[in-house]
Amino acid sequence: MMMCLAQDKRKAESFRDLKSRSSVGLIELRLREAAENKTTFPAEALTQVQEALGMSIAQEDKFNEARCYQLMGEINEGIGEWKLALANYQEAYPLLTTEFSETEPYRQVLEGLGRTHLRLKNYDDALTHFKEALPLAKNSEDQVQLQTELAEVYLEMGNTTEALNFLPKKSSQKTKLSAGLEARIQSLNARIYARRNETEKASDYYQSSQNTLRAAGQAPARAEEAEQSAKEEISNVLREQKKYEEDIQLRNRSIEYNLESDNLKEVSKDKIQLSKTLEATGETAQAIQQLMEAAVIADTINDPRKQADAFLTLAALYEKNNQTQEALRAYRQYSKAIIRAEKQFEQKLLERADIIKIQKDIEEFTKKVALEQREESLAQAMLQRQRLIIYGLSFLILILLITAYLIYKNVLASKRANQLLALKSLRSQMNPHFIFNALNSVNHFISQSDERSANAFLSEFSKLMRLVLENSQEDFITVAKEEELLSLYLKLEHYRFRDKFDYTLIVDENLAKDTVTLPPMLIQPYIENAVWHGLRYKDEKGQLEVKLMQESNHLRVSISDTGIGRQRSRELKTENQRKQQSTGMKNIQQRLSILNELYQTRFEVEVSDGKRGEGTYVQLVIPLLSAAKP
Repeated sequence: MMMCLAQDKRKAESFRDLKSRSSVGLIELRLREAAENKTTFPAEALTQVQEALGMSIAQEDKFNEARCYQLMGEINEGIGEWKLALANYQEAYPLLTTEFSETEPYRQVLEGLGRTHLRLKNYDDALTHFKEALPLAKNSEDQVQLQTELAEVYLEMGNTTEALNFLPKKSSQKTKLSAGLEARIQSLNARIYARRNETEKASDYYQSSQNTLRAAGQAPARAEEAEQSAKEEISNVLREQKKYEEDIQLRNRSIEYNLESDNLKEVSKDKIQLSKTLEATGETAQAIQQLMEAAVIADTINDPRKQADAFLTLAALYEKNNQTQEALRAYRQYSKAIIRAEKQFEQKLLERADIIKIQKDIEEFTKKVALEQREESLAQAMLQRQRLIIYGLSFLILILLITAYLIYKNVLASKRANQLLALKSLRSQMNPHFIFNALNSVNHFISQSDERSANAFLSEFSKLMRLVLENSQEDFITVAKEEELLSLYLKLEHYRFRDKFDYTLIVDENLAKDTVTLPPMLIQPYIENAVWHGLRYKDEKGQLEVKLMQESNHLRVSISDTGIGRQRSRELKTENQRKQQSTGMKNIQQRLSILNELYQTRFEVEVSDGKRGEGTYVQLVIPLLSAAKP
């Protein structure tokens, strides 16, 4: 009842509910629980798979969706619902084929398809899937397992030669196989030689499979099933060849083995078949004894179907030997047993019907989730179409704007060419703030009646202006020229603010100064910012360091100061100064962007604050360009 309530609750969940609470971890948990319950509690396992399947569909997780169908296929195999198992494997197959064709679940689905097609006698399809799975075997055991599956398919098709070809030979096995697989191979060999009427070889292989299973203790179901199939095929051939004594020995060995493994159902079956062979040899009394024992064993294990078989065979034997009363009693016991068998069968049918109903509910549930998912997808698609319409209109407007811009650009082409030429000249000129600041320094010296200092400063300033004017005509200058310009500039700034800072200019000795080039006046504005916005406001004397160092294929320029820092500098600015942008900095950013685009290089600049917000650190990365390239 609780399981039904849980199931109804999950059925009532909407696509949005599943999507909101689902996760890979929860899906994995439900699948692991279902795998543990699939043999002993198949109905509960299916309920857990249903929840995992709904979450997988809601999350559009094709891989775990396929694993859910795979697990349902395995559950149906366990209860003998081969058509349902096939349907579930067929649902899983296309979900894994494209993206997950090298995963373990894909190989397991192929094997499941092969097994179910084999059970349903679709031998060509079984061969196709087993052969597709063979290259995906992850180890020798899996490879031998698939070869054994292919051998069984060929055997069922009647092709014993091909079956023998696929069965691994003992001498060719490089690794030790599990006892269950070894026993199955031996059983298949026994069946193959039985089909070829080579009963001696068949019996030897059958005996080997029994010994292997006996040594292994508890054997896998498929190995036991293969052993039983081999026994029946050998027995049929022995009877056809009237080798009754050998058949009796075969059955007695089987009875002994099944008694050891506590497989009383198979013991009952063996005794019924043994009675038929004993009857053929004329040993009627022993045949009757075997049938009576088979009926008792079947009653002990509550297998009325086997008990009915025993009584029916016994009645026919009595009737054949003119023992009418005993035959009638046996028929009455058969009638009672068949009634109990029908009731038991009805109960199993009800249990199986419940499991099938759960699967039908799962099918409806997945259809519901898929429908809600499609509805949401349609809503998303409609929203997407609306967006596309908006984007389309925006694009049309953009086209109109671009067209208008191109027309305007065409009209102003000549004028813009002159502007670009002017920009080319201006980008290499000294920052106007420097000229203004330099003249202020001269004014400062004059105001202090320091005519000698003013004259000295003007002399050095004129040299710097000459260098700037010479370099302003060039797109690139050598490092040697840049070093000369920076040295002179630093000297002038220090002359003006010698009580505020000391400086160091370091140029890499390994740098080819006369061949490596860089854009002119790219470094100076950052030095100017360090002096005028950081160091000159510092109470104590600060330090300024400028380094030009070669690193692999670029020149790294670092400018560090111990000034008041950018934050404090902004606080000291007037309202008017805050509104103004640094023309020099903006000019540099534009120049770097154009240089990167023109020369397909990466000129980079990074500005950072020092510790506790004091000082500023600037790094420029300048690609190494030879003098010939520009």
